[in-house]
Amino acid sequence: MVGFPPMDGLLAIDIGNTRVGMAAWDTHGLHHARHVQLADPQSWRDALRITWSHLARHGKRTVVVGSVVPGATAAVCKLAGDVCDVEPLRIRDDLPLPMPLELDRDDEVGVDRVCSAAAAFDAIGGPCAIASFGSATTIDCVSSEGHFIGGTIMPGVEMSWRALHEFTAALPQVSGAVGRSPFGKSTHDCMVNGVLYGAAGALREIVERFATELGQWPHLVLTGGAAPLVAELVDFADSLVPDLCLRGVALAYRKASGAVTTAE
Repeated sequence: MVGFPPMDGLLAIDIGNTRVGMAAWDTHGLHHARHVQLADPQSWRDALRITWSHLARHGKRTVVVGSVVPGATAAVCKLAGDVCDVEPLRIRDDLPLPMPLELDRDDEVGVDRVCSAAAAFDAIGGPCAIASFGSATTIDCVSSEGHFIGGTIMPGVEMSWRALHEFTAALPQVSGAVGRSPFGKSTHDCMVNGVLYGAAGALREIVERFATELGQWPHLVLTGGAAPLVAELVDFADSLVPDLCLRGVALAYRKASGAVTTAE
């Protein structure tokens, strides 16, 4: 994992359990992010072609992939190689993770969690908590030294709604923001409110416990597809950052190439 030259442009790809995210990165930062369904491979090619085209003016460019879905990684990387005519670099296999870990088992933590944490610390430069509301909800913590020190995993918002529907006889499939009142007046509002207020409450409890261990309240960053729904319910989050993981994917290459050594 040595010898990575600085690049003028990067195509960052984040393969999640539900969606594939991709974005261009250059001196203007991350831009032209888009997301397609993991279950729809036909959409991958167009998204790759369009995103890669936004880097066409750069002479030196490459593709960097972070994935938590081993079964899809090879297919996405092959297609990206065909579309972009470069060999994609996979974080953890070809590139090192973008921050040090303080864990019992370094091989168990998802690349997405570490990339999001690294991007948050790179921007904040101090202790932070990162709550990602995706297929699963993960709430992780970074120390003042910039080390990933662990966190929590629980069912995601959509997963919770789906489980209520699939494991009961009468509850419907629901989605959306909380109702006008915390007192649900319909089954739909009861289910939506229960999951979203529950997510907000869990977020407060977990971050308060992080703060107790750290001796200070960490800067709290929300990200992920359901983050805006939860952000509406809390007054203690500091930042809402879409595509935080993609920022971390690009950061992994920039660190490996020596273009970034400290928080910018």
